[in-house]
Amino acid sequence: MPSAQYGSLPFEEAIKYFRQKLNVPTERWADVWAKAHDRAFMVAGAMKDDLLNDFRMAVDDAIANGRSISWFKREFKSIVARHGWSHTGNANWRSRVIYETNVRQSYNAGRYAQLQRFPFWEYRHGDSIVPRPLHLSWDRLVLPKDDPWWAKHFPTNGYGCKCKVYGRSENEMQRRGLTPGNAPNDGTYEWTDTVTGEVFEMPRGIDPGFDYAPGSGVETRSLAQVAERKAKIYEPPERVVPDLFSTARGVTNDTFNAIWQRAPDELKPSVDTLSRFMAVHPTKTLFIKQTEIGTNNKASRNIQEDVAAYLGLDARDRQWTYGRATRAAGYTAVPWDFTVVKVKADTRFSNVDLTRIQTELKTLLDERRDGKLEWSMSRRLRQKGYNDEGVLITWLHELGHQIHFWGGQANWNPRIRGTVITRYGGTNAEEFFAEHFVMWFFARDELRRWSVDLADWIEEQIDSAMTSTQKGNWKR
Repeated sequence: MPSAQYGSLPFEEAIKYFRQKLNVPTERWADVWAKAHDRAFMVAGAMKDDLLNDFRMAVDDAIANGRSISWFKREFKSIVARHGWSHTGNANWRSRVIYETNVRQSYNAGRYAQLQRFPFWEYRHGDSIVPRPLHLSWDRLVLPKDDPWWAKHFPTNGYGCKCKVYGRSENEMQRRGLTPGNAPNDGTYEWTDTVTGEVFEMPRGIDPGFDYAPGSGVETRSLAQVAERKAKIYEPPERVVPDLFSTARGVTNDTFNAIWQRAPDELKPSVDTLSRFMAVHPTKTLFIKQTEIGTNNKASRNIQEDVAAYLGLDARDRQWTYGRATRAAGYTAVPWDFTVVKVKADTRFSNVDLTRIQTELKTLLDERRDGKLEWSMSRRLRQKGYNDEGVLITWLHELGHQIHFWGGQANWNPRIRGTVITRYGGTNAEEFFAEHFVMWFFARDELRRWSVDLADWIEEQIDSAMTSTQKGNWKR
């Protein structure tokens, strides 16, 4: 089985889809129908604003940080107890319905947005405990993306449905010998709302209320109803890094952004720089284990489709893998809009101490003044036993490459080459910038005292990156 389970792979489109919804108090599940779910967050029977908002925050956390169903069940029970809410069904069943419906629909809405660049879409049946016969019959069906069939059959197609859709390019269709099929006509059935008496015609194989493509739009009538019943506006937590992909339990979007939220005042200007760069040049990150990095590893193939979906690549595009996985702590490239960082199964971002990193790097700089040249800043931390901090440093180093690429990939000059602080930073201009960007981030005043020219050069590249629309060595 893949190391990364469905629902644990947050990406920006899915998060944005969920966060643009309005909180809508409802008495029952059918009060918000079909496409209106694109703009409404509801929990049937949750009529109080505070109760609904607590559920909203828990679901947001689950989507953005890949929380498990076990975590959400605990949150559900805590919220219920705190508000004294009486709900239908037992807690385990109710929490699973809320979790799976919201997480899967947000995921699929995000996929709907990403898939627009592919001319063909392929329906894939999921691993539901009790497979629906019609869903099985649609498995591997390939249709043009603009086929009307998708408007009613884009997953999720019912409670517990785990089906997905994958994009296929013209080249991939030819390479794999795929040909578009014909949209099946499986007939319809009528479903009656026993409270209102309203009758709905539903496609066979689709549960009532699921006959729409998440994220495809909202009916005017439904949207007006949502606006009338609008509750408190939900305020999502601020995030310096919008999203990430992780196969380690202790590495989540929540714990990653919490690092920057607890930064000491001395580091706030650096965190602000990081936030501004990510806003101008959104850079995705894969935090994956060594066994999942290798080009020919089975574990990396197990997560291939999920990685490709997160990065917006063709399903078989494996450019993110690395043949010498044992030697690379992290890597990136000029054409990429992502970085890859190696983690261990026990990596925990909640353990990261920014002050500890500051202290170690300032000490490393003092030792450099005395003539000692460390191999790299990341290795220094890992040798001290600060493995979680070492992962963070590696990520900043790889992001430093992206800043350098966007800043024009300027070459070093003789005036600053002699100021190198680590041996790894002395291998070439790219590693020189990435290593010294990390030092600038954590100890910019000390770096300036070490070399004004070096500090000025780093800041010049950062300033260029913030306004650049061109990537690569345009400064050379």
